[in-house]
Amino acid sequence: MTVVPAPADPEIAAAVFADHVARVSASPQARERGWAFTWLDAMHLVVTVTGTRPDGQRDGYHLKLGAEYYDRYPPTTAFVCPPRPATANAPGRDGWTEAPAGSRWLPNVPELPWFAIHSGYGNFADGVARQLVCCSMTFEYYITGHGPTAGQQWRQGRHTLAATLNRVQDALNSPNYQGPAGADDP
Repeated sequence: MTVVPAPADPEIAAAVFADHVARVSASPQARERGWAFTWLDAMHLVVTVTGTRPDGQRDGYHLKLGAEYYDRYPPTTAFVCPPRPATANAPGRDGWTEAPAGSRWLPNVPELPWFAIHSGYGNFADGVARQLVCCSMTFEYYITGHGPTAGQQWRQGRHTLAATLNRVQDALNSPNYQGPAGADDP
């Protein structure tokens, strides 16, 4: 599918999303993996996740999940930069922004057959290049011309945002994880 489907009913999506977040955040798996959940509004949250390099060094990231199409489709998914506090000389951002290419907040995970992160993927239906967390457990995968196999496909009622978090965490704990894509902090 390259056409964006109609959004989910916001009240239903928010309720299902909140229920699934509550279940995941209370799970032993969330504690073991160190996931921290920060609600932005009823339809969006940021999950702090950690990547572990082959040498054992650990790096923290922020993954924004959205319920705009949930749970018929996976959550919208993007690595984001944390907001900075405003100062007199440098006004702060008012929220979380998508991590750009070369950012310290974008993981570098090359050469996995089941997962990729593209900082400026250009095959979105609206023609705007933006980040794609490329796996079948993210909404953006389905609107950028990707076709999962039957075994990879998101299944409403079977999969939850836990599947998205697990897929991302598995990539960040794989031997291919190389650390942040860059050193800058936009």
